[in-house]
Amino acid sequence: MTNRPVRICGALAAILLLGVAALPAHAGASAAVRIAAVEAEGSASAEARVAERLDATDAYRLALLNMKGHLSVARALVQLRAPGADYHMRQPMQDIFRPIEAELERRKAPFTADILVQLENAVTGTPAMTLATIESAVFAIDGSFAQTGAMDARSVLALSESLLREAVEMYAEAVFDNEVVDLRTYQSGRGFATVAEALVRHSSRLTGRPGHDDLLKAVVLIRQAWPAVIPPAIVLDPPSVAEWLDRAEAAMDDLR
Repeated sequence: MTNRPVRICGALAAILLLGVAALPAHAGASAAVRIAAVEAEGSASAEARVAERLDATDAYRLALLNMKGHLSVARALVQLRAPGADYHMRQPMQDIFRPIEAELERRKAPFTADILVQLENAVTGTPAMTLATIESAVFAIDGSFAQTGAMDARSVLALSESLLREAVEMYAEAVFDNEVVDLRTYQSGRGFATVAEALVRHSSRLTGRPGHDDLLKAVVLIRQAWPAVIPPAIVLDPPSVAEWLDRAEAAMDDLR
């Protein structure tokens, strides 16, 4: 996952600003720096806890799921005849693919550099051709994922948590004052959340276990932040979505 700048949520930012305003003028700047540092440290610690749960195989799996998330966005945009699919079929795919290229080759995985070229070329074709190319790429990703073998519950939860955390961070980055100000990032988050929901909903390692229903409800709540690939004029505030992530992570801890 890419490193993203820490953004202080709206409600917390208001509280912090009030606190800084009450300080003497010479203390305000240094206080703001200390507050930002604490917030950044907290976010970094949370990411570190997630990273600790990913071994090398799960990190490889996560990259494949990230690519699948971007292609789910591209598919939806093509089906709607909406602009933007080309971005999700090109740059993010390249950025995710390159670090795992050697591992894909070592495993003789179905997803290859040739498929990236096909995706790049398909954006200039007809919608039907573009969709067919996307489906072929997703099939290759699924095949590459299947090569990694069966996952235990620990891996399913670690991957789901990583995807959801990145999705919620993207949401916070893309939304300001209940409006989407960065459409690509908003849509990327939707792709990751969609893949995470499918993982939680259909994993045989989780279904039927006590606590799975609570986790699925929490994940479905998070998905409500992205009602469609084209956002409405007014969207949910990021702190609310972050609270739902906390609920989902608490449910995951109960399942571990």
